Amino acid sequence: MQQEAKRMRIIGLTLYIWLAFGAIYAAAQNASRPAPSSACIEFNRTVLNQVSTGRLADAEAVLSRALASNANGLEQLCTGFLLHNMAVIMSASGRLGEAESFAERSVKVLEKSYPPEDLALLRPLASLSSALLEQRKIGKARAVFQRMLSVRTERPDDRAVLHTTAAALFQAEARYKDAELEYFRALAAREEAGRGQTADIAQLLNMLANLYIVDKRFDEAGHILDRVLAIVAVTGDGVLKDRATFLNSQAAVHIHRGEWRKAEEVLRSAITAADSEMRLDPLALETLLVNYAYVLRKNHRRREARAAEARAATLYSDRTIDPVVDASELLPKTKAAKK
Repeated sequence: MQQEAKRMRIIGLTLYIWLAFGAIYAAAQNASRPAPSSACIEFNRTVLNQVSTGRLADAEAVLSRALASNANGLEQLCTGFLLHNMAVIMSASGRLGEAESFAERSVKVLEKSYPPEDLALLRPLASLSSALLEQRKIGKARAVFQRMLSVRTERPDDRAVLHTTAAALFQAEARYKDAELEYFRALAAREEAGRGQTADIAQLLNMLANLYIVDKRFDEAGHILDRVLAIVAVTGDGVLKDRATFLNSQAAVHIHRGEWRKAEEVLRSAITAADSEMRLDPLALETLLVNYAYVLRKNHRRREARAAEARAATLYSDRTIDPVVDASELLPKTKAAKK
C-alpha cells in the first residue's frame, strides 16, 4: 500500500460537533460580556441539526448564504461564530485548507469582542489548532494551543476540549505517554460532566485506542475498543454516526493478530456504514478501502481486492497526516502481495 493512502482522521464527526458548536453557547453563558442574539443562537441550532444528521452540504449552503449576504439579519458578533461553524464543516468534509482559513477569520472576528482569556474563544482556537495539526503544521498548531491555555476553563466540558487538543498534539509529536495522559484527563472531564455513556466518550475512547495502535500496544487497544462497543450497545443511534471509525480501529487489532477473516468482516461492515451514512471524508473512506483490499489479498481474494483498490483510487486526497490505523505497518515486513 502507498503510504499516503493509509491515513485516518484523528477527530471524528461527533467531536467536531462538540468542539464547534459549544462556542456560541459558551458566549451566551455570561450576561456581563457581549453575547450573540437569540436569532444567532437559533440559526446556529438549525445548522447543528443539519450537521448532526450528516447534511453537511445543506449546512454549508446555509452558512455560505448567511456569510455572503447577511440575509438573516445576524449581527457582526454572530459572524464570528458562523465562520467557526463553517470551519468545522470544512474539517468534517476533509477540506482542511478551507477549515484553517475560516477558523482564522473566526478567531480574528471574535477577538474584537472578547478578551484573550474569554471562554468564547476556546473552541474556535481548538478548531484552528486541529485544522493546522491535520495538515502537519505542528508548530503553528502548538502556538494556537498556547493561546488556548490562557482561556479560563472552569467547566469540565471546556477542560475536555483543552485536554483533547493537547492529546492530539502530543500524538502528532510521537509523545505517546503524554498523549495518553491527556486523553485520560479528557475522559475524566467528560465523565465529570455526566457524559459517561455517550457518543462523546465513545469517540474519545476510540482516539485513545488509535493511540495504542500507533504505539503498537494492541492488547490495550482491544480492551478500549471493547468499552467502545459496550457503549454502542447501550446508546444505539447516538454513536452510529461514528461506527465506521470504530470498526476501522477494531479491524486494525484483528490485522495485528493475523485474524484475517474477522478483519475482513469488520472492514466490510465499516465500508457499509460509511456508504450508508456518507459522513466520512474521502481520505477516511480511502483508508477503509485500502485496508480492506490489503485484508482481501491476505484472504486470497485478489479480484475483490482489485475492485476495492480501484474504488479507492477514485477518491482524492492531498493531505498528509499521521497514521492512526496503518494496516501494513502492524505486521513484520513481508514480500509484496501478488497482483
